[in-house]
Amino acid sequence: MDLVSFAFSGPATHADQAPLYIDAKRPSRSLSEAPFRRLVRSLVAGFKAYGVERGDTVLVQLDNLVIHSALLFGIVGAGGVYMGCSPSSPRHELDHFVSLVEPRLILTVASALSVVRDVCTNKGISWSQICLVDDQSVDHLVSFAQNQSYNPQATPPVRDEGVHFDLKDMVSFGESDWMRIYDEATARITPAAMFSTSGTSGLPKAAIRTHHTIISHHQTVHYDVPYPVTRLMALPMSHSFGDFWSNLFPIRYGHPLYVMPRFDLSTFLNVVHRYNITETYLVPAMVHILNQSTLPVRESLGSLFYIGVSGAPIDADSLQRCQKLLNPQACIGQLWGMTEVGVIFQNRYGDQRYPGSIGKLLENYDIRLVRLDDGTTIHGESTPGELYVRGPGIMLAYQGRDDGIDAQGWFRTGDIAYSEDEHYHIVGRTKELIKVRGYSVAPAEIEAVLLKDPRVHDTMVIGITLPDGSTEVPRAYVVCALGQARPTADEVSALALKNLASYKALDGGVIFVESLPRTGIGKPHRSKLSHLDAQRTKLAALLSPV
Repeated sequence: MDLVSFAFSGPATHADQAPLYIDAKRPSRSLSEAPFRRLVRSLVAGFKAYGVERGDTVLVQLDNLVIHSALLFGIVGAGGVYMGCSPSSPRHELDHFVSLVEPRLILTVASALSVVRDVCTNKGISWSQICLVDDQSVDHLVSFAQNQSYNPQATPPVRDEGVHFDLKDMVSFGESDWMRIYDEATARITPAAMFSTSGTSGLPKAAIRTHHTIISHHQTVHYDVPYPVTRLMALPMSHSFGDFWSNLFPIRYGHPLYVMPRFDLSTFLNVVHRYNITETYLVPAMVHILNQSTLPVRESLGSLFYIGVSGAPIDADSLQRCQKLLNPQACIGQLWGMTEVGVIFQNRYGDQRYPGSIGKLLENYDIRLVRLDDGTTIHGESTPGELYVRGPGIMLAYQGRDDGIDAQGWFRTGDIAYSEDEHYHIVGRTKELIKVRGYSVAPAEIEAVLLKDPRVHDTMVIGITLPDGSTEVPRAYVVCALGQARPTADEVSALALKNLASYKALDGGVIFVESLPRTGIGKPHRSKLSHLDAQRTKLAALLSPV
């Protein structure tokens, strides 16, 4: 089956035609089942009219929008491949994406238009392949979808080869059925979407997810819960983690989705309280913001039953602090996944036995843990090893590369994990481990300790090599909390030394900064911080007295 048919063939009856995709700031901008279907079919016709053929990529460079899911299904329904990226992507990253996926069309916003034009000019791409998406065009598409008596202009717009076009022109070509796939073999090899990897150790890669991959992953992740589901999405929908919970659930199961353009604590709390949100998904940085906030968090989150957390490691203490902000029937739990494999571990609603774990392995997946020293497979519990994953929800490949998945279907994640009573725990990433006199130190463990101090708003730990080259040691970069007394470097170091083994001490020092580099979903960008740290060291050497 193809992805669009799967989306529209769910168990939801939509008898009441209740809103499914809702703009959290302007709830009148919403789409119920019939308008959503009409909009998807019109966008299928529009993307075809603008030259999208089977296998062509459409690069979607947008913040979260109420029409985001319709755009995705419109692209896929036209036979195309959706690829998302942030409108704040720097020029070099956008240039990389355009070279990597060779898009037929680029959907972008006014703030990024000049950069997109420059990149297209350098790549020999006509500006007529650029589609501008603004607030007026979103209004137009929603009104068009809601008004069944509205007919598009009789004559489709004339395309100017040297000028970008507007998204509202997309619905000027009538309706078209979507591309159908009836056999599993074709669905297994037909790309539907590509999602950017984090790019924390270099330029991002694009993971190809087929129709079969996305459907299989969704069937594994979905489970029934004993509460009515109304979700709030504040994570980027163009990222795989945001995509998992945004696009299929509303139309397939009738779960309303409120869409925020981006996370803002005050707006987030207001939307949860006002619209009785029962489920949402956050990254650890957002959890820390909730824990440290002086706003009436507990009063605002009373309707929530479940918060899923992923994107980066988070400690059990931080989760338990957030748990105390929720109603007694609610729970917060970690999940674990990657762009390349989807979500494969999950603490589901009601399972809170191991709050620091990433949960149980979901069905249909195989995993193995491999020792770092000799590469042998670990069979017992409580022994950390590198995590390998295999299953139906794994990507087809990286775009333009032949690495990633071995001949037996195993994907090497780079994460170190161990099991305990069928629940798994993440220790850290192999490439981020700090080698201290023969010991392996996970930065996340030190960060979790430092974040217990209310004076620490954010922190990131990296490894630096001592001047004599004898060993690596941890160095902490710290952002101080507003409204709190500023800690000294010695106080931060003492906090680590008091709670951790001596070889995990911050012998590389403590440096205070205004902000730390993170990806769009809050994942630590340690390679960027390490690069900045190296520049800082060079500058300090140049400025030091002779």
